[in-house]
Amino acid sequence: MKRFFKKLAWFILPCMAIVGTVIYLDFFKVFFDYDEYYSEDLFVSINREYVCLKTLEEKDKSEKPDSFIFGSSRSQAFKCKDWKKFLPDSSIAFHFDAANEALIGVLSKLEYLEKNKISIDNVLLIVDVGLLNQTSFKKRNTSLTISPPKISSNSEIDFYQPFITASLNPKFVISYIDFKTFRIHRGYMGQYIANTIYANIIDSNDMDIYYGKEIEIFNDSISYYEKTIKSGIFYDRSIKVIDTSDINKNTEEQLKKIEKIFENNKTNYKIVVSPMYDQIGLNKSYLNLLNGIFKNENVYDYSGVNEFTNSLGNFYEKSHYRPHLAREIMHQVYLDL
Repeated sequence: MKRFFKKLAWFILPCMAIVGTVIYLDFFKVFFDYDEYYSEDLFVSINREYVCLKTLEEKDKSEKPDSFIFGSSRSQAFKCKDWKKFLPDSSIAFHFDAANEALIGVLSKLEYLEKNKISIDNVLLIVDVGLLNQTSFKKRNTSLTISPPKISSNSEIDFYQPFITASLNPKFVISYIDFKTFRIHRGYMGQYIANTIYANIIDSNDMDIYYGKEIEIFNDSISYYEKTIKSGIFYDRSIKVIDTSDINKNTEEQLKKIEKIFENNKTNYKIVVSPMYDQIGLNKSYLNLLNGIFKNENVYDYSGVNEFTNSLGNFYEKSHYRPHLAREIMHQVYLDL
């Protein structure tokens, strides 16, 4: 028996040492607190939702925001500085987004704000069918998408496990060492390592992200779009596709809870359905549901084939549209142009 425990110790201790090392290195910045999460040297893709929550928690009471932009990374086309032009002068705006955001994630953030007595005076909610379909935290279990326990049903173990797993992944470790040494993004690195010629700039106050791709386009838009077209990122859209997906049975319930929070807080809110490169219009059943719960005058559908989705220049790639497009949408939404 003594020999068994000795062998077990020889196995467990090295494992504990390895896990302890990756926790100490904290590649994804979740095990320790930081004054600045988005440092200039950051090239690892960290959990956006976690950083937004930590940033919000660390704000003094007088600096707490009362106006929030919710959505996935697509919502980053909408900048707080642009949005504030349509809000009362005293408003403090904050971007509370998440990678591949879910409807349950938006609801949970609103519940967190209510619970902590943080004002919800204004909301700009950016949605698409991918967000509306996600009503559970169960499948959101990667280092990029896992939600912190304070705003989800996840336990501490649930939350930290994906970061330890990712940190022990040989592909990630090799990618990290390779990029840190040569500063060249290679195809095999995937989403682990940020892939942009110019670094993204993050406003640590309102959490807006200014994508480096905007600088690349500004410097040479022709080369940028020639490159993306050649790589197949932008594809032929001549064959029109109709969304026939069924509504998730929990979507209606969660949307009603969100509307109730808006009502309780007398929130001035707008819901924007994103313009998408694929030009697939939001399923009519979803649109009718949104209009029925939130009233028509608060829901604006920019999906499908329209003046915004026709132009290639409105998109960075097939998934994300650019700030100039979002500014035009805000003008229409708030000024009823």
